[in-house]
Amino acid sequence: MSEFQQELIQLAAVLKGDNILTSFPGKIGKDMTVKQGKYYMDDAVRRFFEAGRYAKKMGVNEEHIVQMKPSLTTRSSKSPNRNP
Repeated sequence: MSEFQQELIQLAAVLKGDNILTSFPGKIGKDMTVKQGKYYMDDAVRRFFEAGRYAKKMGVNEEHIVQMKPSLTTRSSKSPNRNP
């Protein structure tokens, strides 16, 4: 990827919340192909708008800034079982 494309990936990382990770900005996007970068950016934009729509649905003030969490920790496939 070109330097500009890597900068776009870093912008996408901020949209996703991945900028909190220790690998930001040094490694994010460096080992990606253009195709992987496109998928990463598409996912970042989709998740950012999804979070904004969800916040609006929950009644959050329109001027509130939505804080994204890193994609590695935001979604789990199952709720933890509280009963032993």
